[in-house]
Amino acid sequence: MPRIVRPLLVLCLLLASCTSWERRQEFEGWTLYVQSGEPVEVDLYRAGVQPAFEAVEALLGPFEREVRVHALHSGVDMQSGNRGVLTGDGAAAEEIEGIGPARVPAYHLRGDGGPFSPSGVFMTTTDTGTAVHEFVHAYFAERGERLPLWFEEGFAMLLGDGALRDGRWQPDGLSAWPWRKLREEPLSDEDLARLLAVRAGDDHSARDNVLVHFLGWTVVFDLYREYGTLDWQHLLEHFRQAPDPVAEARRRMEHTLADATPLEWLARLQDPSPAVRLAAARGTWKLHSAEVHALLVQAIFTEEDPEVRASLAVNALATASQTRLRRRQEGRMWRAVLPVLRDTQLPDPDESSALRTLYRAYRSGSRNYDAQGALARLHRFWEE
Repeated sequence: MPRIVRPLLVLCLLLASCTSWERRQEFEGWTLYVQSGEPVEVDLYRAGVQPAFEAVEALLGPFEREVRVHALHSGVDMQSGNRGVLTGDGAAAEEIEGIGPARVPAYHLRGDGGPFSPSGVFMTTTDTGTAVHEFVHAYFAERGERLPLWFEEGFAMLLGDGALRDGRWQPDGLSAWPWRKLREEPLSDEDLARLLAVRAGDDHSARDNVLVHFLGWTVVFDLYREYGTLDWQHLLEHFRQAPDPVAEARRRMEHTLADATPLEWLARLQDPSPAVRLAAARGTWKLHSAEVHALLVQAIFTEEDPEVRASLAVNALATASQTRLRRRQEGRMWRAVLPVLRDTQLPDPDESSALRTLYRAYRSGSRNYDAQGALARLHRFWEE
């Protein structure tokens, strides 16, 4: 089985840059800026960012002013939870104790809009989910909202989890990596009190910044499951009604981290909408769960949509590489997955070719086929 690279967390840091920016192209509601003298693939930003902008407006309401989106060619070296410096390596990652490698593919700045303190979204990637996350921050900043950091980050993670289908972003909400990591690294009540109190401008460690994201997601996700709404004011008000914030955060975090949560949520694999099913399947391999693997394989046998079938198959394969399966379960997986890899025709011919490469690599067991490269070409189906 090829090794799947561990996912890297999206962090939103407050950074400063004296880079000179040039307006490259205007879109409806947002404008793309580039670093002076740097090339940019405008079509990639249009394809990735436009659906994110439209999704956030549909979910939260229209932006009142143009949002500046900056195509960033530099990586970020995290100095703390809210400070960093730009580097020349756009793929730079660093190890966060107890969590793993993390990088900053995007961030949002509440600057004054001037040449030395620009405001807006800064992106080293054109990933739509990442753009959704940052547009949530831009939306709250435009309205002058000063929300608890844990809530804003948790809400942004909730909306930024999903899948792109037919040019539209479909939110899902189950963020698999924090679900697994917080089960592996439990938070004490002292941790909860500290993380709930962190504000965006406070000095805090990079590790605490990651944990604020994780904790926020567990609480907001549980609120979303209970009340069935993405009205952020409604969700935050319900949390604030609890007399003890730490006890309430503990209660909701434990609900989210329960064994049954992903199994119950994955009932969405039976939803009538293929976009919902695709969003539900994407990223499930990061749960490292044999029970989830069984659900993915079972769904393949009844799924007819090619994109959903591809996502189910790739996530089942990736889960198998991370989880100990019984021989019978593994055999059932191959009976389900191999026909998907061999026969599925996707709208993108390159993705279809990648499936065929995986089929030949797994079927023959030969290293002559670039299975890892094929998985990279299929990233929209598994890379949550």
